[in-house]
Amino acid sequence: MRLFKSTVIATVVVVTAVAWAQQSEFQGKLQEDLDSYKDRIIENCGTSDKLAIKWTGGKLAGNPRESTKPEWNAVSTLCTSGLEAISNACQGNKVVKQKLSKLQTISCKGGKGAMAFKLAGPTLTLTIDPSYTKNNAAGQRDDLDQKLRSQLDD
Repeated sequence: MRLFKSTVIATVVVVTAVAWAQQSEFQGKLQEDLDSYKDRIIENCGTSDKLAIKWTGGKLAGNPRESTKPEWNAVSTLCTSGLEAISNACQGNKVVKQKLSKLQTISCKGGKGAMAFKLAGPTLTLTIDPSYTKNNAAGQRDDLDQKLRSQLDD
């Protein structure tokens, strides 16, 4: 009986360690993708080089670069499409650029429906929904770009 309990405990420890390592790998891949947009946003929006871009949606269910059909609904694809919309909006609109130049943090997290944003002081939060299929990532990016321009250029 003792051997059985020891085996069960050892198995739980190993499985937990593997799951933690995998989650760490997934978070690392997503952070790498988010960071690839940092220089572009700093340049186009005039933010500080201390700008932080991060995932705040908790644990990832799987590899953020992969998704089930449709392929364009991966967490990484949606978050980086949102970052591209921010960069494009700054590049194409001086008022948006001025308002977003004060950003210190951009976060991306899960939500419901089409890609959206919330600006609260120096933090802009993107919400994405990998289950939303009425528009692909490029379409949502373009829609978000227009939302940023229309809502921030008042």
